[in-house]
Amino acid sequence: MKLNIMKTFMKYFAIMGAVLMLSPSCTEVLEEQPRSVLVPDYFASPAGIDAGVIAAYSYLRFVYGAESHMSLTVMGTDEFTHGVESLSIPINTYVGGLNPESGMIGVVWNRAYAAINTCNGVISLGPEADMNPDERTKLIAEAKYLRAHWYFLLVQFYGDVTLTTEFITVPSSIASRAPMKDVYNIIVQDLKEASAELPDIPEESGRAAKAAAKHLLSKVYLTRAWRLNQNADYDSAYFVAKELIDNQGTYGVALLPDYANIHAEGNEHNSEIILTCERNNDELFNFTTETYGVDPDVGNAQNRSNFFFRIVYERLPGMERDMENGRPWARFKPTDWLINDCFADKVNDSRYSKSFKVAWICNYGDDARIPTWSKRDFLLGYCDTTQIGQRKFGEGDTAIFMYDGEITTEERGRRGYRIFDSSDVSDQNAYFPTMKKYDDAQRASIQATSVRPYIVYKFSEAYLIAAEACLMSGRTPEAVDYINVIRERAAVNEAAKTAMRITAADLDIDFILDERSRELCGESMRWYDLVRTGKLIERVRAYNMDASPNIQDYHALRPVPQTQIDLCIDPTQPDGKYPQNPGYN
Repeated sequence: MKLNIMKTFMKYFAIMGAVLMLSPSCTEVLEEQPRSVLVPDYFASPAGIDAGVIAAYSYLRFVYGAESHMSLTVMGTDEFTHGVESLSIPINTYVGGLNPESGMIGVVWNRAYAAINTCNGVISLGPEADMNPDERTKLIAEAKYLRAHWYFLLVQFYGDVTLTTEFITVPSSIASRAPMKDVYNIIVQDLKEASAELPDIPEESGRAAKAAAKHLLSKVYLTRAWRLNQNADYDSAYFVAKELIDNQGTYGVALLPDYANIHAEGNEHNSEIILTCERNNDELFNFTTETYGVDPDVGNAQNRSNFFFRIVYERLPGMERDMENGRPWARFKPTDWLINDCFADKVNDSRYSKSFKVAWICNYGDDARIPTWSKRDFLLGYCDTTQIGQRKFGEGDTAIFMYDGEITTEERGRRGYRIFDSSDVSDQNAYFPTMKKYDDAQRASIQATSVRPYIVYKFSEAYLIAAEACLMSGRTPEAVDYINVIRERAAVNEAAKTAMRITAADLDIDFILDERSRELCGESMRWYDLVRTGKLIERVRAYNMDASPNIQDYHALRPVPQTQIDLCIDPTQPDGKYPQNPGYN
């Protein structure tokens, strides 16, 4: 179904300015000027309840596909380290710029509270709206889902956070931090109600339905079980995930037969997708700095995911920047562990080849940059005399190749094109296998950001959640079954399915984390996964050599933005200051 919600995202984002100033986050949004249209009664009108929900959705674009959130969740993990052109190396290395004053740290906090207050207005005042009762119930249920979604992001990042379910109409500098337990209780309550009240199937792409609420609820239960030692939540996570899997037809979701098609460009609304964050080709509705200059941070709401994982291929002979190969920002580089160990089985498991690009084809560029065979090549035995002075490759030939393992010097010379193997360390942060899940060759120009829908949740994760919950609650045989569904789907062919199956002897939490990487790598989940399972420090020290020397236990939480500390008073604290997370003072 074609998404109509995008046509109104920016309009409602603009008129919601008064609501944003009422956030309890105590940041610079307090300085925005109110607009008379947004008195509280507005949320009791059909137009107001619809506007509020759409505005709350629009803020997801500051998270999904945006550089700040992707940097905070992709880098500094066992999966990815920083690339040569990263602007946020301290987030990966856990030193220096990973501090309360970092702009990237503050984006999630500030946008979450603006969206939450909007949801509070819809939930508290929306029932008074004179409109179709079913539509009103659906919109309020969407607001409950979105409020839970935003609070879940906050509690994972920061731990104890300010908690309010009231629509704030008078700005205040008074704020306290509620215990994680209380925050999780609100999240669970909202998601249970949303699961009952949302439609079975989304009416439009990008909007939540029952599958989105149930999927997030299972994930919340699983996280709360780990973080708060509430073992009963493992059972709850399992039963909710199982219900979604067992009744997938009712909720309009299903696994695709081919892993490659899940992220195929133009196929973002397939049956495996539970929730997307939508964008479109209209600059007016896509948070461009040029068309929405009232907010200096709108650039961080653009989907730049198609830039972040790319090598600087244009620096090498035979290559120039083009649409297919993308804008090479080289922000995130896969760790050696991810490429060589996690994806060790490249024979039976198709997910590596379907997730990563390893060959670049010559598109010429400047003829002076095309390598030619030399007399030295002849003396080394790589060519004959007739080839001296001739091009080593032409347009359409391989120009760059990422070799799996090590290759001899002699073989490199014979091939002519540039080869990188596991022994190449001097360029390790510039040239590497490139993740291709976010490729966008249909964008407006080489420099343009992507308007592809960003995939937030996939149905395959429901199997991984069920497996993890089963493992932790003593249902190991069932956990194996759920994992094998995913692994068999990933097999290169029918014959490989046998090799892909695991047994109970193979399964522990590290195997599940490895499997999550094979299925979900680079999808803005890894930092959360490692923190949830208590594996962040152990696995980063073992597999991310850039981060290993510096990461400490306190890095399992992010620092509260300094603007919050400076602008707010917490009367529950002896010094009256809003508390910072340990280690960041």
